[in-house]
Amino acid sequence: MNGFRSMGCAVLLPDGAPLDEVQALFDDRDRRFSRFHDSSELNRVNAYPRGLTLLSEEFASVLSLALDAARATGGLVTPAAGGALIAAGYDRDFPRLPLDGVAVEPVRVPSFRAIALRGRALLRTEPVILDLNGVVKGLTVDDALELLGHGWVSAGGDVATTVPLVVGLPGGDAITLERGGLATSSVARRTWRRGGIPQHHLIDPATGLPSTSPWRDVTVAAQSCYTADVAAKAALLLGPAGPSWLDRRRLAGRFVDHAGRVTVSERWLQAVPAAQAA
Repeated sequence: MNGFRSMGCAVLLPDGAPLDEVQALFDDRDRRFSRFHDSSELNRVNAYPRGLTLLSEEFASVLSLALDAARATGGLVTPAAGGALIAAGYDRDFPRLPLDGVAVEPVRVPSFRAIALRGRALLRTEPVILDLNGVVKGLTVDDALELLGHGWVSAGGDVATTVPLVVGLPGGDAITLERGGLATSSVARRTWRRGGIPQHHLIDPATGLPSTSPWRDVTVAAQSCYTADVAAKAALLLGPAGPSWLDRRRLAGRFVDHAGRVTVSERWLQAVPAAQAA
């Protein structure tokens, strides 16, 4: 295999895959949608967080998917959480974050319904700082696989594949993903402190603060990496209700709590042999 780094993670491809083309895709998305590139389109849009804004076609397309994700998850995975993320201390690229700082005060997360999109025209009826990390990486993994036509793509452990692929899981286990997407949402990978209290990037829209879910890691298998990634985030934010929420949507999920104990959804049990279920 070979690879490169983009979007703050390692991107891996099979040997012989068109590395330069895939890297260009990832880097272009990163430059457009990252809060940590001063000249990104996301930062230009967020400079005027209310009213009417004209977007590029690509930005409008990704924002449309983010709004679809918000509707599908009842507002849990929302593009409107940017202000709360910044308030929690995630205001610069992760390696540059200070180890600690002032205590975090909750910031209200606006309803995603305050965001209206008509073609390339974005209307925010109240101040909304956008953050599209809930969808950008999963979508880019899927688009990279489409660029390959056949094979697999992994970005930070989130995977899309057309061939059987052994994928590692949190805690050291592994499964064989026959095809489709697999994504893990975790509050353990990137953490920092404010006022001595641990913080992470998964904001609970109900509180405006990082989630206090009992789950440390949630892994979901779906038809695409985008769908798996959105579902994994929602299931983690839902806490104890996460496994049944996935089952109702016929999605397989594996949950790891903060003590390392593993719980799997009924759909996961059906899809994964018992010897691999944990």
